[in-house]
Amino acid sequence: MRVMITGIAGFIGSHVAEEMLSLGWDVAGIDDLTGGFVENVPSDARFFKRDCCEPVDDIFSDFRPDVVMHLAAYAAEGLSHHIPNFNYHNNLVGTSNVLGAAHRVGIAHFVFASSIAVYGHPSSNAPLTESSPCVPCDPYGIAKLACEHHVQAFHRYYGGPSYTIFRPHNVFGTRQNISDPYRNVVGIFFRCAKQGAAFPVFGDGSQTRSFSYIDTVAKCIAASPSADRAKNAIFNVGGDQSLSVRDLALEIAELTRAAPEINYLPPRNEVLHAHADHRKAKSAFPEVFNSAISLRKGLELTAAYVADRPVPPPTLCPSEIEIADRLPPTWRTIGRTSQN
Repeated sequence: MRVMITGIAGFIGSHVAEEMLSLGWDVAGIDDLTGGFVENVPSDARFFKRDCCEPVDDIFSDFRPDVVMHLAAYAAEGLSHHIPNFNYHNNLVGTSNVLGAAHRVGIAHFVFASSIAVYGHPSSNAPLTESSPCVPCDPYGIAKLACEHHVQAFHRYYGGPSYTIFRPHNVFGTRQNISDPYRNVVGIFFRCAKQGAAFPVFGDGSQTRSFSYIDTVAKCIAASPSADRAKNAIFNVGGDQSLSVRDLALEIAELTRAAPEINYLPPRNEVLHAHADHRKAKSAFPEVFNSAISLRKGLELTAAYVADRPVPPPTLCPSEIEIADRLPPTWRTIGRTSQN
């Protein structure tokens, strides 16, 4: 069986590729390397450098995948307010383009990586379930929800391919790009610890998330094409342990023996508390969750990985800043802007 993975050189994509290879799949992948690194691609996987918004039919026709996993995206919720055109093109056009090419080559199953961002601000303190209202509050979440609808409508109209949609959240771990200043707070904190810089925290740091070690997320995605209960279904996937951003900074400082210095920044208009219910995913993938790595262990593994490697060059904003109004001051100094 053959699987094509978009975003294979990225954080999640490279881990999923490893899992698929371990399960005996023939693996190929596409990546434009704007956020990933070619050294992340497993040596046993075929690699094609291509932007998912560009034609990919030649690659699909050559490889003839049975399953396509569309994991490529620039996932920066806060920044998406300031680069909405890029965000919608990257997500909507990329997803439509990949799904169309996949259908034309006759794939059986399509896996799409969405996001917890589709829910927006929770209406209660209860963990978000897959049936919770989806009212996204940023262009990234809006795009991901639109992509979900496109995948589902495509299936209803054409009768296939079957699909699985995952809504991961706050994923971290080895091979995460710690040099992207706009996303992945765990990676940002590890970079700051390694460089001896203060940890940047928006607001007072009391906002909470259930940070998710990559192992559980990658294994669920890899298992989905073979799981009957995953056909034409949507799953929240990630960790269960809640932690505030401030406490995350202190925990990483302890693990890395860095000074626990926090640079408190003006608050952003962001979801304050976001936590997902994983009962549906645990029912479909019990073996994955039974061996899940704890938050503390995941942070320890990530700390060891970061300690052994140099900090990569800073990752630039993927496009010019389209709307500079309300852009956080710390981002203004590193972003490319088209405005005065």
